[in-house]
Amino acid sequence: MAEYNPSDDAKKCYDLAVEAKRERGDAHWPERLPYRRKEVIGDCTLYLGDCMEIMPTLGAVDTILTDPPFSERTHKGHDAGTGRDGAMRRQLGYSALTSSDIGPISDRLSAICSGWICWITDHTLAPSIEAELRRNGRYVFAPLPFYQPGRSVRLTGDGPCSWTDWIIASRTSAQIKWGTLPGGYVAGEGWKSKDRMGGKPVPLMTSMVRDYSSDGQTVLDPFMGAGTTLVACAKLGRRAVGIEIDEAIFDIACDRIRKAYAQPDMFVQTTPVAQPKQEPLL
Repeated sequence: MAEYNPSDDAKKCYDLAVEAKRERGDAHWPERLPYRRKEVIGDCTLYLGDCMEIMPTLGAVDTILTDPPFSERTHKGHDAGTGRDGAMRRQLGYSALTSSDIGPISDRLSAICSGWICWITDHTLAPSIEAELRRNGRYVFAPLPFYQPGRSVRLTGDGPCSWTDWIIASRTSAQIKWGTLPGGYVAGEGWKSKDRMGGKPVPLMTSMVRDYSSDGQTVLDPFMGAGTTLVACAKLGRRAVGIEIDEAIFDIACDRIRKAYAQPDMFVQTTPVAQPKQEPLL
């Protein structure tokens, strides 16, 4: 017979008591929350944490517009290159997605979205995204180009440059009479100003918010980054939810959204913005 260990016995009793409190729902432990911070700025709600853990707790949203990390091929091509001025490019600072990531993400998105899902990606991941969204019962359209002429130069001089990202748009049967939408987007003057390497221009996301959501609807960006989708929603008077896992980038998003409410689109009527508030974890 093993020798009695009072310390081990006490630990088991403690663990049992904690588990009982959790089952009753009266244990207020930080680890019970799927996010580390929550900020409410106007009609935008921002979560700091892993979107795969947070999304199941959100309830239904009307539209998802998102620009997740691209494939490893795109990341390597970016990080290894130089800019047109000869300087080394900054590292993107976030990991690439693989084909095996696409299925679980598609499942999460489809489970909570009653309307359009528009997923910006590269040509490597586009086929997997299309297949997984279709597996979830969605009607998936041919990839739409986001064309940015002159955005990069192929320094090896061995072939064409890559100036196009791809938007995989999908809907449910409820959007069958939504109306005709643009067959792609072309970057114009002033579209190159971005607040984070790898982010998308505000004019692009503003156009997509207009095209794929309606007044009064809620737009989710589970890979929020520096908050461009939510900035567009703030300017257009949409409700929005954003999720970002990197706290430094999350803080940038919060700052940008506050500024967006301070300088709203003069042609869009919006409700007065409430003061930002942070909800405590305990």
